[in-house]
Amino acid sequence: MAKAEQMNVAPASPELTARTATTGAAAQRFLLLDGLRGLAAFAVILDHTPANVLGDLVPGRYLAVDFFFVLSGFVLANAYGKRLEGGWSVFAFMRARVIRLYPLYFAGMIIGLSLVLVGVMRGWEATPIGQIGVFVLFGLLFLPAPPIYDFGGGHLYPFNGPSWSLFFELVVNFIYGLIAKVLTWRWLFAILIVGAVALVYTLMRHSTVGGPGWLWGHFDAALARVIFDFFAGVALFRMRERFRMPALPPLVPALMFLAVIATPVAAEWRAVYDAVAAIAFMPLLVALASEAKVSGRVGRACEGLGAMSYGVYVLHVPLMGMLLLAAKTVQIDLPGLAVVGLIVVIAGLAAIVLHHTYDGPMRRWLSEKLPGRASR
Repeated sequence: MAKAEQMNVAPASPELTARTATTGAAAQRFLLLDGLRGLAAFAVILDHTPANVLGDLVPGRYLAVDFFFVLSGFVLANAYGKRLEGGWSVFAFMRARVIRLYPLYFAGMIIGLSLVLVGVMRGWEATPIGQIGVFVLFGLLFLPAPPIYDFGGGHLYPFNGPSWSLFFELVVNFIYGLIAKVLTWRWLFAILIVGAVALVYTLMRHSTVGGPGWLWGHFDAALARVIFDFFAGVALFRMRERFRMPALPPLVPALMFLAVIATPVAAEWRAVYDAVAAIAFMPLLVALASEAKVSGRVGRACEGLGAMSYGVYVLHVPLMGMLLLAAKTVQIDLPGLAVVGLIVVIAGLAAIVLHHTYDGPMRRWLSEKLPGRASR
């Protein structure tokens, strides 16, 4: 995999250091973004805990995905923009992206599949093995499950729900790879306008940005969401060549991020707030955090959070399933708070261990085995 992509991207990638791909210049450090991405990954856990434990404390936790998508556009424009504009093939670009995302995606899918098979063997799940097999084949190809069976309840990725965002990440990456060479400011501005309008329309249609994404019924909203967010990130990176945001103390963007996802909003205003957050607040946060300077212990903490962020995001749901299955097997009724605390620890530890023992080695293996080895 190209050295250029070292920063975590759109619920993906652990390292936050991004190297300018074409110049070989010194690595650009965006450590605060790394730390915020780690915090965002842990916030998403609250969206999937039983009875939505602690969810009311962070009602906008799902907006973390918009932060991920904006960050992805920013990072990939930094790491690959010049090369793509210079004619680097979309195939080579997508090869690098799949190598980056697939190993932990695959791990999450296998854990989720194992839980489904346990349910079948114990009589909790009545889905025919043939239907499960069809979904496995699609999953192995990183494709969403076809909406042809009742199994999965319309989920794009029934074995591991959060994988929906990785699929849309790859979709928008492909679009970017195709058009990067001709993506002038005029075209970029047009994409942002159309994307913002589509985002607002679909958001109002689905009442909140929190739902769109993981179901086939939300496909239009998820596509609008990722297109606007990602290309907003691309625009932010390009703007840095002409204009820089002030370098605020790191605590300021961090508190702003927490405020955006934790602000309570009346139900009738939730969709409006989510639209403003996705279109304005999250891009602003990425712009501000990209200029913040951190070092020492804070910098190392940010690096650590970034290193575990992708694993936490993509593994926490199947790992939570394993935890609840174990509790059910030994007949322990875990309180909701205990589930939250345990899964934070388990997902964090699993992410760190797999980052060093599985993800890195698997990416190196894929880099050697997949055709069309990327240029360095």
